[in-house]
Amino acid sequence: MRTIQSILHQTYQNLEVLVVDNASTDNTSNLLGQISDPRLVTRTNERLIDGHANWSKCIQLATGEYIAVFHADDLYLPDMVERQVRAFHDNPSVGAVFTMASIINDRDEIIGQGKLPAKLKGKRVYHFPEIFLSILESGNFLICPSCMVRGTLYKELAPFDVDRFRTSTDLDMWLRILEKGPIAVLDEKLMSYRVSTTHGSYQWPFVRTEEADFFRVMDYHLSVKSGVLDIPRSVLHKYEFQRSLDKIVRAINYLNKRESTEAKRLLRESVSTGAFRGATRRIGRPRTVAFWLCGILLLGSGHLRPYLAKSLHWSMRRLNRRVM
Repeated sequence: MRTIQSILHQTYQNLEVLVVDNASTDNTSNLLGQISDPRLVTRTNERLIDGHANWSKCIQLATGEYIAVFHADDLYLPDMVERQVRAFHDNPSVGAVFTMASIINDRDEIIGQGKLPAKLKGKRVYHFPEIFLSILESGNFLICPSCMVRGTLYKELAPFDVDRFRTSTDLDMWLRILEKGPIAVLDEKLMSYRVSTTHGSYQWPFVRTEEADFFRVMDYHLSVKSGVLDIPRSVLHKYEFQRSLDKIVRAINYLNKRESTEAKRLLRESVSTGAFRGATRRIGRPRTVAFWLCGILLLGSGHLRPYLAKSLHWSMRRLNRRVM
């Protein structure tokens, strides 16, 4: 309800607010019925569908010149939409506009913030190579519920490719938008992105043993761009460091399941020259590098391994509360 109110109370009033109720069993329909605003349009799915499939349905039904898929528990500052629409008008070539965000918890307390990579600061419009290389180096910093896309482009590129990229299908969409033309990123926190400990997306990193879907997206686009884009070796080392971190996370989750054989295999795989070189270039993120070094120590910790794994598991929860 607060999310919808934060959208309806935008300073930019020329809105269509489309709510696609994904076969909810709570009090959603009754709450929506209490809002008397002609701009609010509701649709209800007869059966529950995948969240990203519901996003695609929202895009299909939307009629506006610009389309933004807002999330149900985030909060949007009053001038966010106005600032994004202005960015489109000021930069006619851009296909999408993103913003930064404050990270909040269940109690609306700020626990972190989205950060634009330092090398991208000082400008507003970006093309595929600089965004792609920055994601290889630092991870995905494009905040999904902050994105507004030109309606014709969104409809052209939809649906989200859930079958191939699963939980990271949004990142694939952003890269496909960038292949069509530049995007704008407003380096301002114009929304509050909620990280709730009750959400499955929050709990998943602490139990998963499969590689993060992020690498599915990046590996695919790397294969497509390998002969087109000049990617410095130093950038690939940082990407290898990210994969090494992911293997350590998975190894810790295996140890918590008392599956030490798979854990040891992943820990051995996490040690590589490229990952080490990538770590040396991440000095600006000491907590992340310290986590990686402690993960490597798991290999030789012997009987202390379960205790060190528990300590690292706690560190994972601390790091997951922020955009690293």
